[in-house]
Amino acid sequence: MTTQRRRVAIMAEGNFTLLNAKTATGVIRYSDHQIVGAIDSTRAGRTIEQCLGFGGPAPVVATLGELLPARPDVLLIGIAPSGGRLPDDWRGVIFEAIENHLDVWSGLHFFLTDDEEFAERAEMKGVRLWDVRRPPAGLEVAHARALKAQAFVVLTVGTDCNVGKMTVALELRRAARARGLKAEFVATGQTGILIEGEGTPLDAVPGDFMAGEVERLVMMHDAAGADVIFVEGQGALLHPGFGPVTLGLMLGAMPDAFVMVHQPSREKFRPGTSIPLPSLEFTIRHYEQFMEYYKAPRTVAVCLNTYDQSEAEARRLIAETAQITGLPCCDALRDGVEPVMDALEPLIRAKRGR
Repeated sequence: MTTQRRRVAIMAEGNFTLLNAKTATGVIRYSDHQIVGAIDSTRAGRTIEQCLGFGGPAPVVATLGELLPARPDVLLIGIAPSGGRLPDDWRGVIFEAIENHLDVWSGLHFFLTDDEEFAERAEMKGVRLWDVRRPPAGLEVAHARALKAQAFVVLTVGTDCNVGKMTVALELRRAARARGLKAEFVATGQTGILIEGEGTPLDAVPGDFMAGEVERLVMMHDAAGADVIFVEGQGALLHPGFGPVTLGLMLGAMPDAFVMVHQPSREKFRPGTSIPLPSLEFTIRHYEQFMEYYKAPRTVAVCLNTYDQSEAEARRLIAETAQITGLPCCDALRDGVEPVMDALEPLIRAKRGR
């Protein structure tokens, strides 16, 4: 678990954008760490704010050396290249970070600690290599224990991967706490873990144990007296590649409610498939029907990701989606999530008897 506030330099070479630097943008927006700058030679000379639309005046530079005067103590690998591999030309940057006594945090499927050169050099310099995606020891199979959770469990789900499920869950936790509820967040991906300092990288867990890990995290927060637990969604139930991780989340969390997340401009499953996205109504129906054997979770709201739309078009899409689905609809970052919390709060208080 990592809770100490750190000074972070972000490596995002060639990809420091909202869509491509998902790990970086999540940490910048939600973590308590101080971001001293980002490395992307294709955008050097700008600020983080200019590249992302938020994040302040910290610079985007071409090399790690340009950020060293700002005294970073961590280098964060801020993107997840295809397949989670480490690009060969990044090795020099990681060695440079280690030589300058920076810890290195990575959410790649490639584990830095399994690389003999990295591990040996890090030990020599007394720095930590944190492979966020390394699954924990002692994995167990799920036993549907979350059916007995006293807390109200909300799972953010989506029509596709990378649409903003973590963002919605974190915004909901913030809004719930503002209403006096004891609200917790279950991190199930590398970005959420980097923000929280704890969690499980579900896509790195063997299939038999995915649901068990989610169940463990939900029940841990339940035992600590949470009123509501927001579980970070992964993938999408109908996605041809990432459906299994979503299924593990559903069976592990045994949610009381879903919040659906959708990017209206998406037409096909990402990345790079030719398969059209199903309609929102079809998707909502199948999420709910799948869980009917165990319980009857409602989809209480839809959150749209309209980052690539004008204000006028976003307003039109939100109104149209609310009319089509009959559910509250908003963009969590444009509007906040109060309409979603208005729908959730009575359900949370009813289950908790408050």
